[in-house]
Amino acid sequence: MAMLEVNNLSIQFGGLHAVDNFHMKIEKGELYGLIGPNGAGKTTVFNLLTGVYKPNEGIIKLDGQDITGKSIIDINKAGIARTFQNIRLFSNLTVFDNVLIAKHMRAHQNIFSATFRLNMKEERRMRQEAMELLDMQNMLHLKDEIASSLPYGLQRRVEIARALATEPQLLLLDEPAAG
Repeated sequence: MAMLEVNNLSIQFGGLHAVDNFHMKIEKGELYGLIGPNGAGKTTVFNLLTGVYKPNEGIIKLDGQDITGKSIIDINKAGIARTFQNIRLFSNLTVFDNVLIAKHMRAHQNIFSATFRLNMKEERRMRQEAMELLDMQNMLHLKDEIASSLPYGLQRRVEIARALATEPQLLLLDEPAAG
C-alpha cells in the first residue's frame, strides 16, 4: 500500500480548472518532485493535500486512510506537514518558540494539564526535541533570535524545522530553494 495515494484530484475556481484529474502515488522512503511552470497548479496541489482547499473531486489517502476534505489540523495529525512558497513564520516569536509551537501538535496533554502546568515532563521533552531539531538545522546558536530578523534562507530553515517538529510521515516542501 502506498503511503500517499491521490486519484482524480480536481478543483476549480469559478470557470478555471486549477487542478484537473491529478494522480500521484508515493511509497514510504521515496522522494518526489512536482515540477511545472509558474501557474501550473503545484502549490494548489499542496493546498489540496494539506486541507487548505477542499477538492471538487478526487480522493486523497494517507496510509490507506481517506483524508479528503479534512481540516488542516486533522491532516497534520494524520501525518502530513508542509512548508509554504511564501514563508509563514510567527515573525515576532523566537526561532525556538516557532519550533516549540509545532511540537504541541504531538503533545500528550490536555487543556487542564497544560493550563496548570501539571505535566512538566512532557514540556521538557518537547523543549528538548525542539532543541534537537534546531541543532539538526545548525541553528541552535540562533534559538533566541526573533524569526523575522533572520535572513530569508535561515527563515526557510526555521520553517522546515517547524514542519519536522510535527513528526510527519510526509513532508511537503513548496519551493524550498526559492529566494
